Amino acid sequence: MLYLFLAILLFTTLSLLSAAASRRTNSNLVTLIVNTFSVLMPLIILAPAFIKKSLTIDKPALIMTIIAGLCVGLFAMTVNKSFTLNKVGIVIPVVFGGTIMLTAVLSYFIFKETLKGFELAGLLLILAGLGFIIYARSVA
Repeated sequence: MLYLFLAILLFTTLSLLSAAASRRTNSNLVTLIVNTFSVLMPLIILAPAFIKKSLTIDKPALIMTIIAGLCVGLFAMTVNKSFTLNKVGIVIPVVFGGTIMLTAVLSYFIFKETLKGFELAGLLLILAGLGFIIYARSVA
C-alpha cells in the first residue's frame, strides 16, 4: 500500500507541476523535459543493478515495453496540451476515470479478469462521475 500512496502523491505532484509549466511555456517543451528526466531517474536508481547482474528480457516483452514507452511519451504530450486548454481539475478526473473504465473493460477481455460486487459498484460510480463532468462541460 505504501507504493500506491507514494504513486498517488508523485503523480499528483507531476500533474500540478506539468499543468503549471504547460500554461507558462510550450507544452511540447514541457513534455520533452519531463520525459528526459523520467528516463534519467530510473537509470540513476537502477544503475547499480545493471552493473551487478545481467538482465534479460524476451522479444515479446521487449516489444510491449517499447510500445508502452511510446504511449507514455504520447500520453505526456496530449495531457500537457490538455492542461493548456482545460482546467486541471477536469483533465485529471476525465483522463484517469476514463483510463480506469477502459482498463477494466479491456482487462476482462485480454487477461480474463473478473470484477466482484463492490468493484463493479466503484466502476459505476466512476462512470457516473465522468457523466456528470462531461454533462457539466457541455452545458457550461
